[in-house]
Amino acid sequence: MTLVQERPALAAVEQLCRAAADHREFGERTGTLHPQVWEALTSSVLPRAALPSHCGGQQWDVPQILLAVREVALADPAAGWVTAIHAPAGAFLSRLDVQTARDLAGPALVVAGSSVPIGRAAREGDGVRLRGRWPLVTGAPAMTLAALAAPADSSGMTGTRWWLVPRDQLTVEEDWDALGLRGSASYTVACDTLLPPAHSISLTDPPLADGALYRYPLYGLLAGCIAEVARATGERARAAFTRLVSTTTSRYGTGPMAGQPAVQAAFDQADGRLRAAAALLDAATDAAWSSALTGHVSPGQRALLRTACCQMAEAAEAACRTLFDAAGAAAIHRAAGLEGCWRDALTISRHALVAARGRQLAAAHHLTATTALDL
Repeated sequence: MTLVQERPALAAVEQLCRAAADHREFGERTGTLHPQVWEALTSSVLPRAALPSHCGGQQWDVPQILLAVREVALADPAAGWVTAIHAPAGAFLSRLDVQTARDLAGPALVVAGSSVPIGRAAREGDGVRLRGRWPLVTGAPAMTLAALAAPADSSGMTGTRWWLVPRDQLTVEEDWDALGLRGSASYTVACDTLLPPAHSISLTDPPLADGALYRYPLYGLLAGCIAEVARATGERARAAFTRLVSTTTSRYGTGPMAGQPAVQAAFDQADGRLRAAAALLDAATDAAWSSALTGHVSPGQRALLRTACCQMAEAAEAACRTLFDAAGAAAIHRAAGLEGCWRDALTISRHALVAARGRQLAAAHHLTATTALDL
C-alpha cells in the first residue's frame, strides 16, 4: 500500500507482535491466545483504531488499520485474525448518535460479533428482547461489547440489524475447535436480554460520523482486514518453504530440495499467485482510499475492492497448498511451519466476506450494474 503512514501503525503493534510470536504454540494447544497476548491486544490502541474520535477512538486511516492487522498476522495468524475482527469493529459505532456511541464505548472498548442472523428480536414494552445463540464470535475473551445480527422479527424494525450487547449480558460457550486459526477463541455467545431500540445498527445505513474512514465502504474494510491475514499467512508459508527446501534432501536426491526443478516450479507458481493477488489488493485499496479522502467511493471501486479481497484469500489458500504438496513428506512436521499455514489459509478462505458471497456481489455489479448495499 502506498497511501499509508507506517510509523503509528507499526509502533502500536510492536508489543502485541512480540507476545503473539512468543506464545503462538499456546494458542495451537489451547484454542485461545495466551493471557499475555490478550493483555497486549486490549491495552493497545488497536481495538479503538476505527472508533470515532468523539468516542475517544483513534479514527485511523484505512491503510494504517490494514497494515497493523498484517503485522500482527505475520507474528501469529490467530492473533492477526482476532485483530482483524477487533480493529475495524469500532466503526460500527459510527452508525449511532454521538451520546449513545459514547455510552456504549466506555473507556476500553473491544467489539466482537457474529454476522449470522439467527437471533430473535421482539418488542417488549419500551425495549427489544434479544434472544439467541451466535457462533464464531472471534476474540470473545477480550470483548466488552458484542455486535449480534438478528433478522426482522416483531421488533418493528426492518431488515437485519446488529444489536450491541454489553459483555455482562452475555454467556460465552468455549466451544472453538477448528482446523486452523486455533488460538482465535471464536466461541459461541448467547443472550436473553432487554435492550433499548437505539442500541442497534444496520451496517448498510450511512454512517452518522464524518471522516474518510467512514466514507470508505465498511464491508470493504472488514473484508480487507481478513484479506491481510490471508496475505500474511501466504508470506509465512513462502518463508517456511524456503527454509525447509534449503536444508532438506529428499530420499533420492543428491542435494537440497531447493535445487530440484519441480520444487522450483512449484515455488514460482505460489510466489506469483501471492504477488499478483497482493498487487491487486493494494491497487484496489489505494484507489478506494483516495476516493474516500476526497468524498465518494464509486460502486466500481467497491466491486474491485471486494474482488481483490476474495482473490487474496483464494491465492493464499492455493499457494499454501502448492507449497505444502511440493515439500513432500518434509511438510507434515509441525516444526516446519507449512502445515499450520495450510490449515490457517484454508480456514481464512471460508469466511463469508471473502468467499462466494463476496465474489457474487462484485460480479453482479459488473454484469448487471446491480450494486448491493453490502458490497
